[in-house]
Amino acid sequence: MTADRSTDADELDVLTLTSVIDNRAHKVIGSELCAPHATHAGRFEALCGHLVSPAPLIEADGAPCDRCTELDPTPATARPRRRRRRRGWGLRRLLPV
Repeated sequence: MTADRSTDADELDVLTLTSVIDNRAHKVIGSELCAPHATHAGRFEALCGHLVSPAPLIEADGAPCDRCTELDPTPATARPRRRRRRRGWGLRRLLPV
């Protein structure tokens, strides 16, 4: 499961859930995860209309659903860059110079 977090209140939170049925990564609006009908049934409606029975969230996402990608209302963002760890930073902080 991955999440595209937005900073504006007007934008939707779109999450990616992999379906057990077709092993595809479908996009689901965040409010759908809290909907009463979805929480009782354990199935969530994706943007493409597919009812997703989510795979265990520790597994990697499946192949993306083409229809969900077309219907995704959030803008495509670049992957965040990972920060490099500075070696020895903790020792410099503890030991006097």
